[in-house]
Amino acid sequence: MNRTLSIILRRTVSLLITLSVMSLIIFLLVEIMPGDVAQMILGQSATEEAVSALREARGLNDPVMERYFRWVGGVLTGDLGESIYMKGVTINSILWRRVGHSLVLALSAFILFVPLSIILGVLAGVKENKPTDSIISFLGLATMALPEFVSGVFLITIFGVQLNWFPIVSIIPIGESLFNNLEILFLPALSITFVMFGYVSRMQRSSMIQVMNSDYIRAAILKGMNRKYVIFRHALKNALLPTITIIGMNMGWLFGGLVVVETLFGFPGMGSLLMTAIKTRDVPLIEACVLLITVIFSLSTMITDVLYSYLNPRVRFQGGQR
Repeated sequence: MNRTLSIILRRTVSLLITLSVMSLIIFLLVEIMPGDVAQMILGQSATEEAVSALREARGLNDPVMERYFRWVGGVLTGDLGESIYMKGVTINSILWRRVGHSLVLALSAFILFVPLSIILGVLAGVKENKPTDSIISFLGLATMALPEFVSGVFLITIFGVQLNWFPIVSIIPIGESLFNNLEILFLPALSITFVMFGYVSRMQRSSMIQVMNSDYIRAAILKGMNRKYVIFRHALKNALLPTITIIGMNMGWLFGGLVVVETLFGFPGMGSLLMTAIKTRDVPLIEACVLLITVIFSLSTMITDVLYSYLNPRVRFQGGQR
């Protein structure tokens, strides 16, 4: 237990350092974006005097680092500021509802691609160089090669237009909840599953082949132990370790990839909100969205690292010796 806590502590410190550096990079990148924030707030018809007065009132003439620490202080206290495009609307009132929608979509995709990828990956690994392996490997390569917007258009054409099973846009009617319109999740979640399936299934296949060819698995089978028992009782646990790492790393990527999927389907999540913020040059909203995606990615990486260390005794032991 002490070793596990030591690993968690080190990863937490590393996470805090990473987020501190990334927050500065995000702030500076947004700062060099073209356009004057004060001008965007007042409009193109505003006078130079009005723009200068607003810049002074909002502290936009202050040194960059002073504005950075003021922004970080607001983030740490839960004050993300106000949207420039949606004047008078706080970012907190916009962002967290959209984040909730994206979490539901990500969870839906997770429920689809993880069991499917692992099951088919294990099957391909056990049936190495057989027709089953060839078919599953081809499907994995094909889905990896398809960008999200291509697979999304394909799904819209088949399931939305031709079969008319699901809505072609994932819009929540005004006054209604996402949970009253769960059918809008299917096509975006399936589009994400297409991409994730290839990475996870191929990693599971490769890991399964490596474990099945190991000496202890060969010895167990030669001793007459039931092959299915050996696969599910001994081989699968060790073969899952690299796959867990890939899944965890891709969960962080998933939230970045949601920008394309949510924009394509019109889904009201964090990804489409970020795209809107970029189009309208809503600087505070861009900073909040990008920082949150960074936090999610960093947290998912940390949790994956800790989980992998916990499941792999060798890593846990080495971590405890440092």
